[in-house]
Amino acid sequence: MLRQPTLLAFGLMAFIASFAASARNVVFLNNPSPQDVKDIGHYVVKSTGKPFFSDLVLFAANINGSTPNTPVLYYNAEMTAILKNNIDAVRQLQNKGIKVQISYLGNHQNAGWSCNMTSATATKLANAMVADVVKYGLDGISVDDEYSTCSGSASSFYAVLKAIRANTYFSGKTLSKALWSDSTYFKAPYNAANQLTEGYEMTYGGSVSYLTPYVGYGMAKSNLFLGISPEFSSASQAGTIAKNVADGGYQGVMIWAPNAFLNTTTAAQYYTAIVKSQAGSTESVQYVP
Repeated sequence: MLRQPTLLAFGLMAFIASFAASARNVVFLNNPSPQDVKDIGHYVVKSTGKPFFSDLVLFAANINGSTPNTPVLYYNAEMTAILKNNIDAVRQLQNKGIKVQISYLGNHQNAGWSCNMTSATATKLANAMVADVVKYGLDGISVDDEYSTCSGSASSFYAVLKAIRANTYFSGKTLSKALWSDSTYFKAPYNAANQLTEGYEMTYGGSVSYLTPYVGYGMAKSNLFLGISPEFSSASQAGTIAKNVADGGYQGVMIWAPNAFLNTTTAAQYYTAIVKSQAGSTESVQYVP
């Protein structure tokens, strides 16, 4: 009589451990130091010893330019320090199975993702991004269509995405997007859902309903993540949000800029609240140097 409950208990623990190991969570680091990048690999799920995060997005490189048809990629001091002088920090994460993307963001100039550019310019911009992703051995590109003085061209935006995906050197890599107030880019014939592999909703209001429109646009729930910011949500609130995301059948959560708001101790506590909601109340996240 005692064996059956014991076996069930072991089976339940195995299931929870398996779920925790397969949960995917993404982190954005805002202008991170090399140590900030390395730290991401030290947050592990206690029961499995595997990383809490599946993906890191380096935020951000920029798209500069005086006209929409003369875009130039720009890397600030923080991005340069990592990509040129501390690429080993990236490799350490990749060796642990964590994918590393780079975000490209407008820079208050007359060039960007959705500026009205020619198809040749769109392809040139896309190929320049892919070339640098390959050069630095990164795993993908994250789109952030903000802070350009020009915007609104769905056809140009789509053309850049399509050219990235068409580049043979980008095969197997991630093309994600910061999702927020962007319905104009998800309408036929220029529906970005046809080109994106993942999306991270960045309203930070805590409601899973923010993801619903993107399912309607054609994105799979397994490719959608809801953004959480430690600036706006406490650890307990983050846990509730993560539970609602899991209950809704979505892939996971995205944590915005923990390097700006949390130290390694408070970050581990924050992530523990999330993993408990995703994988069970006995789970925890530890910072393991």
